[in-house]
Amino acid sequence: MSKKAVFFDVDGTLIDYVGGMASVLDSTKEAIRLIRDKGHLAVIATGRPMSFLGDELLDIKFDAYIASNGAYIEMNNEVIYNNKLDKEILKQSVEAFRKENVDFILEGQKKAYFSTLNSAAVKDFLEKFAIPSKNITDIWDLDEVEVNKMVVFTQDENQLKGFKGLLSDNFIFMNHPGQSSYDIYIKSCTKADGIKRLLNLLNIGIESTYAFGDGMNDIEMLMLVRYGVAMGNANERLKSTADYVTTDVFSNGIYNGLRELRLI
Repeated sequence: MSKKAVFFDVDGTLIDYVGGMASVLDSTKEAIRLIRDKGHLAVIATGRPMSFLGDELLDIKFDAYIASNGAYIEMNNEVIYNNKLDKEILKQSVEAFRKENVDFILEGQKKAYFSTLNSAAVKDFLEKFAIPSKNITDIWDLDEVEVNKMVVFTQDENQLKGFKGLLSDNFIFMNHPGQSSYDIYIKSCTKADGIKRLLNLLNIGIESTYAFGDGMNDIEMLMLVRYGVAMGNANERLKSTADYVTTDVFSNGIYNGLRELRLI
């Protein structure tokens, strides 16, 4: 049997902190163990930076990590790719955020740098997304930080339009469902781009690839791989582009999907 590569989104796919799922299902852990036991690769492909992955996810021992929507790739504790934000763009963004008096996050792989840890919006974000406290700080020097992605908490539509006007030529803004916060990530760095880079390194063809996701930042990934699987709780547009829709994240969606695809 040829080696396969299976890519997994995190939020809404492997786990759903916002929806109240505090731990990865045992069935999901078992499914990932089984595909790895068969010699296939299990890879995380997430919008989160590595600093936002909790110990439970890291303890599952995935074969590789595509983080920050493709801007960072790590395998066997080795950095394969690291597309960091330009310092001048970073400075312009921070100046704009501070001028509008909004909260923001600069997401690095080892640390994430917050405008504050004390606002209600940030506290809610940290709790809902279960961000590891050991990897965050609000004490930092802009000249010394290295980051791949940003988050901004907007207060109104005009602020959002202003930030998009400043950055939209090179960046995508993606709203966190039900939140006032937006991921801001490089247009040229999608999960699909990260997958291509990793596959080229490993000499694995697209015909041997699978991906599971639920959100709009998963659409390029599901369209790229041979078998794109949408979770039962996925965005309806994503479902329409998927090859298969499995059960939702709470109902053994990963295990059921991998069984349906005969990978376990």
